[in-house]
Amino acid sequence: MTIEVSRRQLLASAGGMVLASFALPSNLRKIIDGAQPARLSPARPSVPISEIKHVVVLMQENRSFDHYFGAMPGVRGFSDPQAIAGVFKQPDPDNPDGYLYPFHADTTSTSAQALPSTSHSWLPQHDSWNNGAMNGFVTARMNTAIDDYDGIDAQYSMAYFTRDDIPFQWALADAFTICDRYHCSVLGPTWPNRLYLMTGQIDPAGTNGGPIYGNEVPTEGYSWTTYPELLTAAGVSWKVYQEIDNYGFNVLEYFDQYQNASTSSPLYQNAMRFYQAGQFEYDAIHDRLPTVSYILPTSYQSEHPDFMPAAGADFVKSKLDAIAANPDVWAKTIFVLVYDENDGYFDHVVPPTAPAGTAGEYITASAYTEEHAPGPIGLGFRVPCMLISPWTVGGFVCHDTFDHTSITRLLELVTGVVNPSITAWRRQTVGDFTSALGQVPLGRFPRLPDTKQQLELAEQEVVQFQLPPFPGTNQTPPFQPPGYKPVIGGQPSATTTRGSVTA
Repeated sequence: MTIEVSRRQLLASAGGMVLASFALPSNLRKIIDGAQPARLSPARPSVPISEIKHVVVLMQENRSFDHYFGAMPGVRGFSDPQAIAGVFKQPDPDNPDGYLYPFHADTTSTSAQALPSTSHSWLPQHDSWNNGAMNGFVTARMNTAIDDYDGIDAQYSMAYFTRDDIPFQWALADAFTICDRYHCSVLGPTWPNRLYLMTGQIDPAGTNGGPIYGNEVPTEGYSWTTYPELLTAAGVSWKVYQEIDNYGFNVLEYFDQYQNASTSSPLYQNAMRFYQAGQFEYDAIHDRLPTVSYILPTSYQSEHPDFMPAAGADFVKSKLDAIAANPDVWAKTIFVLVYDENDGYFDHVVPPTAPAGTAGEYITASAYTEEHAPGPIGLGFRVPCMLISPWTVGGFVCHDTFDHTSITRLLELVTGVVNPSITAWRRQTVGDFTSALGQVPLGRFPRLPDTKQQLELAEQEVVQFQLPPFPGTNQTPPFQPPGYKPVIGGQPSATTTRGSVTA
């Protein structure tokens, strides 16, 4: 046990080097190592849409960008020169200082792999945003009237990880393209955000079972058109890969048209069936993937607090290793790894929101009562997003703005099937990922411990240690080491040069 911990810390000691810690699947390393480098300017990438035959979407759960990557060099993190004044000092009446900085949740000395979930429904998310003031991440979770939360976990909304805590997630960002302006779609919880992924809306006018701004299903169910239905009508293959434990992530199950579908229909066969663990891996290795794959994790592999990031890493690794095991599949596949929403965890970047009255961006249903505070649907807070493919190798960062509808817009380009539910405002505000794609230099990466070892270590840490304590007086600002990541995309670089934030 002591050897494993010291090994972990040794790897982290090279934290200033972007590629210092790399725990990729062996098959993926072989492909990257054996590829011939080719270079085009990342500022003007060659978008290989015609070469993409498979898009794989894995949406994990409930982590913010700053929570996972605020301390990563070269991204819009804790040293962001564009951060609004005072955003890192979140009001906290329970702290002797009266505020709370983001604080490191060290998994090597605490059970931070099992951090608790915090309140993240519509009201506390909007209160955290507070019309762009971004000053309610702690106080919004102390309101006992919200979701029956008693405030005991409110301060954990400010916890963050470093490379040493989540080495595989950082390894992916070191090797491929990370998007540091990817926002969830809704200032709200899981189901509304997953509805944006699968349908492009939450029925804000309430004409087909909505509006859906919480994790709830009305008696009449949902009935608006989903994107997979449009794919089916166009003859495009797709599949939802899910096990019996899908943790309620398959929002297609709540639509009348899927509930009423015959067992032989494409809607039932592609969305309602359950598979044994490993079905996606089998299909990938044998080149049997559909054009569009939606992967649903099990509860304990979803990274939803208090489930462990290490378990999610092992789940993701298995999928990537299967794709990389078949060079023909790897050569035509893009894997999009995103998180549905932030679980209330702090993020400092103000999300773009639509002007009041923007069509489709505000809830207008008559059933929407004043007990639910009015406000924009989104965009929500930043969440991690990484693009893993032959066209995103190189450890790049893309500063362009994206959200869950960006995934569908990429699918529109690949399949030719347009989703009319995506509003004009979103199409103008967020991109379609093409700015993040291009031929980039390929490099060699060291062979480091795999996710199985990290998962075993994390399981032991959770049992051995207590949850991390909250900071008291004499807090220090969060630290983001200076460093560089090559930039791809259309917006100016926000690469950091300072080592810590200005209070």
